Amino acid sequence: MSDPRTEKKEVKLPENVPTDYAFDKMLKSFMRQVEKDGIIREVKERRYYIKPSDKRRAELKRRKRNG
Repeated sequence: MSDPRTEKKEVKLPENVPTDYAFDKMLKSFMRQVEKDGIIREVKERRYYIKPSDKRRAELKRRKRNG
């Protein structure tokens, strides 16, 4: 069973991109794919270490606040 934290995610652009494809469109497509895969969110979450007890406490607060 692979650990989702160590599993590397790949983002690939379509193979059939024409040579005159605008860079802006390619960048927008790439950013959309990265956002969809949640890579940016994961990087932000891993920026700082959060102790497991603090994670649990925050989750309990969030659940209590949301009902």
